[in-house]
Amino acid sequence: MTLPRGLRMVQVAYATTDVRASARSWHERYGAGPFYVREHVPTERVEVPGDGPGSVPGVFDHTCALGQWGNVMVEFVHHHTLKPAALDRDMRRDPGGIHHVACFVDDLDAARDQLVAEGARVVMDASTPEVRFVFLDPGPEVGHLVELYEATPYLSRLYGRVAEAARDWDGSDLLRER
Repeated sequence: MTLPRGLRMVQVAYATTDVRASARSWHERYGAGPFYVREHVPTERVEVPGDGPGSVPGVFDHTCALGQWGNVMVEFVHHHTLKPAALDRDMRRDPGGIHHVACFVDDLDAARDQLVAEGARVVMDASTPEVRFVFLDPGPEVGHLVELYEATPYLSRLYGRVAEAARDWDGSDLLRER
């Protein structure tokens, strides 16, 4: 599979059942942090491919912890509710494993379409109040999902805030409510 031009990997995300415990562990092992925790991230729209043409509405309820690990953001994600069943099957991953890598793209639809043309399958196309994102399954040879989004001003500020918090960080105030 060829990745689209303009694709920049900016985050590695791990599946977990407890984002706070995972953040503490990664801080102890690797010095990552601090982590911003967001409970039940609100979504405005969730579309999941249906059995036929088109998509069906879905539910994507999750909690995440976002921190800095060297030059890349690390995320821990815990899924509360994923509907329909196909979304639950595609998004749920074994705790401790890589859930997805997130990438900035210049054009979300063009990058999605190119990955699909290369054999990836769209798992979900969704929006929060701040950003639209697409999850794709590139196939078993990759072993994890790929999340795409454009580097909007909101996301650029978020990534900058997390990276800035890690600069010269003294290890205190590890978990911060976002």
